[in-house]
Amino acid sequence: MSTERGIKDSIAGTAAGVACLFTGHPFDTVRVRVQTSTTPVGIIETLKNTVKYEGFTGLYKGVTSPLIGMMVENAVLFAGYGQMKQLLQKDPSIPLTIPQCSIAGGFAGLCASTILTPVELIKCRLQVQTTGSAKYKGSFDCMVQILKEGGIKGIYRGFGPTVAREIVGNMAFFSVYESCKRYFGAHSPNAELNIPSLIVSGGLGGMAYWTVLYPVDVAKSKIQIMEGGPAPSIVSVLRDIYKREGIKGCFRGYTPTIIRSFPANAAMFSVYELVIKFLG
Repeated sequence: MSTERGIKDSIAGTAAGVACLFTGHPFDTVRVRVQTSTTPVGIIETLKNTVKYEGFTGLYKGVTSPLIGMMVENAVLFAGYGQMKQLLQKDPSIPLTIPQCSIAGGFAGLCASTILTPVELIKCRLQVQTTGSAKYKGSFDCMVQILKEGGIKGIYRGFGPTVAREIVGNMAFFSVYESCKRYFGAHSPNAELNIPSLIVSGGLGGMAYWTVLYPVDVAKSKIQIMEGGPAPSIVSVLRDIYKREGIKGCFRGYTPTIIRSFPANAAMFSVYELVIKFLG
């Protein structure tokens, strides 16, 4: 992979991460609170209570950690995706197959997991705390306290489910995204994708990402907000949820996640493609 291309992927990925975060974070806050609530709660109820007791800014609680993290994570994600695509592409004149794009997506997800785990741990801890019972003053204070209590192992709590979600999720993500791009490109007069085509391609890719392993994300959120003691396994957490709430509990928060995924990922991929085009 050329250094120049890698730098362009990283710059475009960083911009894409910022666009994705600010578009989707309010939905993400609702998702995490619905997922981790001790009793089943609805989306509208959670949204109304958050705004009522914490104001509109409550929906952006914990945004500092993912703001920095998503800039780095998306730079790594898109650079990793681009690198693996080049490694798999024997002949530059022949496009990769969709399965090859899927493999590249899985590799990119693996790379991104190393950044995402601590970022999402801090984000989840901040998102679930309410104003009256706040343990952490902010992202940095949260990170310091977690490191004091559990060291590096503590800050990487939930690494297993994050890796599983990112590998499988990004395999689905990039497969759907590339398939949609090729479909729209084949039906475009000049073979160039317009903004609506990028929005649909990115949005559908994001929906695929969250759908394939959603219960694993529910388990991850539960594991990451638990404090003290060894982290339970994905299987034990999901088994406990299933015993108490049935299969519905394993998909708690799915609706706000899917509602969020389309605009957030549409924004991310549109910005990525536009920045890549701008950089030449």
